Amino acid sequence: MQKTNLFFHRGPIREPAYFFGRKQETAQLFDLLKRGQSISVSGQRRFGKTSLLFHAMTPEIAASYGLDSTQTRWAYLDGGMLDGLAEESVYGAIARGLQPAGSENIQYEELLHSLQTLEPQHQCLIVILDEFEIFTENVRFQPRMFNRLRGLATQLPIQFLIASKDPLAKLTFANPAVISSSFFNIFAPFRLSLFQEQEAVEMLVSLSERSGDVFQEDTIDFLLELVGPHPHFLQVAGYHAFELQSNGELSSIALATVKERTMKELEGHLEYYWRNLSAEEQYTLATLPQIDFDTYSPVIAHLFDHGLLYMDTYLGSVLREFVTLQNVPGLLCHGPFVMDERRRLCTVGGKLVHLTPTEFAALRLLLQNPGRLLTPEDIEASLWPDEIAPDPERARGIMKKLRTTLGESGEALVTQRGQGYSLV
Repeated sequence: MQKTNLFFHRGPIREPAYFFGRKQETAQLFDLLKRGQSISVSGQRRFGKTSLLFHAMTPEIAASYGLDSTQTRWAYLDGGMLDGLAEESVYGAIARGLQPAGSENIQYEELLHSLQTLEPQHQCLIVILDEFEIFTENVRFQPRMFNRLRGLATQLPIQFLIASKDPLAKLTFANPAVISSSFFNIFAPFRLSLFQEQEAVEMLVSLSERSGDVFQEDTIDFLLELVGPHPHFLQVAGYHAFELQSNGELSSIALATVKERTMKELEGHLEYYWRNLSAEEQYTLATLPQIDFDTYSPVIAHLFDHGLLYMDTYLGSVLREFVTLQNVPGLLCHGPFVMDERRRLCTVGGKLVHLTPTEFAALRLLLQNPGRLLTPEDIEASLWPDEIAPDPERARGIMKKLRTTLGESGEALVTQRGQGYSLV
């Protein structure tokens, strides 16, 4: 069989045959639409919001959920395409949902006149406003325009389906001048999150099978451990795994290459996620192995909303390794070691280790100087600065105890006979 890599991760999914998961979300979306409800869809970047919108607009999909294509019209507006334009461009784009060959810019009165034909024809119009953050940031879109849009939804068979990264409540605080409009009171909130695990498995199996070389169970487990059930991340990892596998299997070299390529391609997305976290959220994510998940934390809840946590841990090993490379004030990270100076905690390979105050101070000194040779005198002066008569043997003793406490990871603490110690 001819092998063709069908994993797709360069843009939104437009064909229903390649749209996976979201069955529960799609059913909820259409249930609200059939009741005449306007909806605000929110979800992290690359969670598939635009793909879901395109899926809903497909006539056969809409019909399967009870929306007759002969009675339902759609107008899709992308905030990026309208960035910086005047409100007449919005009216023109909405009108083209009824008359595709219509003008690009029309006045509100012209839009109102064209929309008044909907009710006599027993039709409804669903207006999609994608990338809605851009709409709210456009200084030429004043509250008057949003008030007019609300008037359309109130008086005519028109519903609005908007999509944004953040929920409307957060956008309200970010753009109070625009969001003060009563337009934003008519929306039912709808949150898009990670795939369920069975949806992720279904996508990996189906796409690899259609591509001509189905993933084996070990490969699927590896990909889920690598990036978790993130729709876009799975497409990226699946693409590279399919390129490198042979007869459904990945060699040890191929596994390492898949991880390397996936990390490189996702680096920009991870940096975007990281930059959009508060300092406290970054700190919490970096110290995740030390977190008690039995106690509610709004920061942890927010990280779950961001799609960065799954099953009370990191989304995947790619994210975990990315986080360990970030510079977070109050944290010292090197290899498997993460030291939380604020709470005086230390994890090794994600597991909490119990250190005495002296051992903690010794490991902190090593983490502050990774790769540097520290003499017993250096260690003595740092750990016991007030001692008048230094005792190098005491430094050797604490290094021996520290290596024992760290277990297998203590091998990173290297002794250079007659010279000192270094962390490698």
